[in-house]
Amino acid sequence: MKVHPEAFNVLLVDAEAPVKLSSPWEHLKLRDNWDKPAGVNDDNCHLMVQAMEAWFMADIETLSEFYGQGFRRNKIPLNNNVENIVKDDLEPSLKLASRSTSKGEYHKINHAYKLLGLIDVDKVRQASPYCDRFFTTLTAKICIASSQADEE
Repeated sequence: MKVHPEAFNVLLVDAEAPVKLSSPWEHLKLRDNWDKPAGVNDDNCHLMVQAMEAWFMADIETLSEFYGQGFRRNKIPLNNNVENIVKDDLEPSLKLASRSTSKGEYHKINHAYKLLGLIDVDKVRQASPYCDRFFTTLTAKICIASSQADEE
């Protein structure tokens, strides 16, 4: 922000706990004692889910395709809002669901980055309000920047 104040600077961070406040900065202050920097607003702060594994649970079809035969879909918690899935349930559920597959049980280092590249963004946005908020904000900022560039 100091080097490029004209740029849209954004903080994207795991919520680490259920979000019960309307402002992401309020959540970060309450949970982690982070102060909101001067000159920023809520558009500059975006929360991910409690842990990224929740995003995977928004797209069970992709999980099932990725792990293949032996994947136990019924071990994945069903929730229309994946941000509400208890953090401590995420990784164990994935491990239990994938244990009997040829890829073996879920392993964050070996599987997470691949799954992030495969999951359906629209499904995640529908199941994760903070993910949708992030994409909506970025889209708006890009449209504004594009309009300004067209005027020049």
